[in-house]
Amino acid sequence: MIYLCACEEPELGTYYFETDQDGVALRQIVIEEDGSRVTSHRKHELYHFMLAEHPIDLSDPSYERIPKARFEELWSEVLLATMEEWRQIKQALPIGQKVAGSIEAFFPQGTLVDLFEHRAVGLADTAFLKQHSPREWMYPGYKLTASVKGYDEINQWVLLDQARMLDGERRVVER
Repeated sequence: MIYLCACEEPELGTYYFETDQDGVALRQIVIEEDGSRVTSHRKHELYHFMLAEHPIDLSDPSYERIPKARFEELWSEVLLATMEEWRQIKQALPIGQKVAGSIEAFFPQGTLVDLFEHRAVGLADTAFLKQHSPREWMYPGYKLTASVKGYDEINQWVLLDQARMLDGERRVVER
């Protein structure tokens, strides 16, 4: 993995990335000027799931390589702030439990699923979903069911197994 920092223009904050060798972002932290943090593992009310959509040019001089320990220190601070909520989610969603949710976003790790009943983020296997679902259902908002197969402690995501789309049903969002 490669760890980067980008100090862009004022008012944009400082960006930190964990990328693979091709520059594909796997985790991202933005520390805004006021000290608040936006991370790729949780949905933000303004920025949704923030993660670089295109590979980062690793040769771009505006990105500075940083030690893994620095990135992990920042990431751990964020996780600690939501640790009690994460503990409650795991308690409410034991392995084997059936869950329902809707597609939120597509990340390199898989499909992020809003497990709305539990205020949790699930991770489904995108290749499995594509293999077992019509293409036109592979968009944010489409509902699915799955079972809990484990937990991603690094991102505080619920790992999902055997995710199945619900006949093209879309989640209705109340405003």
